[in-house]
Amino acid sequence: MAISAGELTVQELVELFAASTGRLSSSREYRWVLLSFSRFAEERGVVRGQDLDFPLLLAYEASLGPLAPSTRHHRLLFLRQFLRFLESSRLTREGLSLALRVQPVPAHHPHPAISLEQSLKLISAAPDQRAQLLVLLLLGTGARISELLRCDLSSYQEGLLHLFGKTGTRAVPLSPLVRSRLEAEISRQGDGDGSSPLFRSRQGRLSDRRAREILALCCQRAGLPQLSPHDLRHAACARWLRAGIPLVVVSRTLGHARPSTTLDHYASVTALDLERGLAADPLDQGLEGLPPPA
Repeated sequence: MAISAGELTVQELVELFAASTGRLSSSREYRWVLLSFSRFAEERGVVRGQDLDFPLLLAYEASLGPLAPSTRHHRLLFLRQFLRFLESSRLTREGLSLALRVQPVPAHHPHPAISLEQSLKLISAAPDQRAQLLVLLLLGTGARISELLRCDLSSYQEGLLHLFGKTGTRAVPLSPLVRSRLEAEISRQGDGDGSSPLFRSRQGRLSDRRAREILALCCQRAGLPQLSPHDLRHAACARWLRAGIPLVVVSRTLGHARPSTTLDHYASVTALDLERGLAADPLDQGLEGLPPPA
C-alpha cells in the first residue's frame, strides 16, 4: 500500500529537503542540523511531519539558548527554510515557519590570535608524539578538530592531507617539517591499513573530548591560558595572512565557502599589524622627494 505524504516522518522529510538543495556540501550541512532537530522532536513524541506544532518549535528554540549566537542563528535559519519547504509542498500545517524568531547575527570581533612564539611553546610542551602531532597539525593546517579526528592513515597522500568538512573534501599541502612529522607517525603505525584512524585511542578513534583534554594539558605545561582547537585554527589563519599569503588561498585552505567568512571571523588585527602595514605606505615614500614648506 502506498504511503501518503501525511505519513512521512520528520526524518524522511529532512532527507527529501536535503536532496532538493542541489549542492552536495549544502545538503550535508542542512541534513546534519535538521536531523538533530528530528531527534529532538522524536524524543518529545513527534514523529510525523504533519504533527509538527508551535510548542515543539518554541521548545527547540529555547534549547538552543546555550549555543553561540552565530550557531543558534544558523540552526534556526536552516529550520525555517526547512519549514517553508514543507509548507510550500503542503507536507505540514501552514504558518509554522513564522514561529521562529531568527535574529541577526551580532557583529563578530575576533580576539587576537596567539603568537608564533606561543605556538612553538605549545608544540614543545606536548607530553608525547601523538599529542605533539595533534597540536602541530591543528596549527599547521588550520583544520577543524572534527576534520583531523576523521582522518585515516590513507587521508595523507603525496604531501597532501585530505580533509572532509562543511564544504566538502579539500586537500591541504603540508610544510616540509610538518610533513616529515606526519610521515614518521604513519610509519610508526605501520601495522595498520589505510582505513586505520590517524589518531587512535584504546577504544579505536580518538574522541573530540579526549583531544580537547590533550590540548588543555599542553596549554598547562606551556604556561598558556586554556585554548580551544578553534583558537589554533585562528592562529594558523592569522599567521598565514601576516606572512602575506593571499586571502583566497587562506580561505580555501581553511575550507571556507567564501573569503568574506575568513575576513569576518578570523582575520584579527592588532596594533602591531597596523604599525607594520602602514610603515610601507607609498605616501611616505613619495613625501621623501618633496621639499619641506618654507
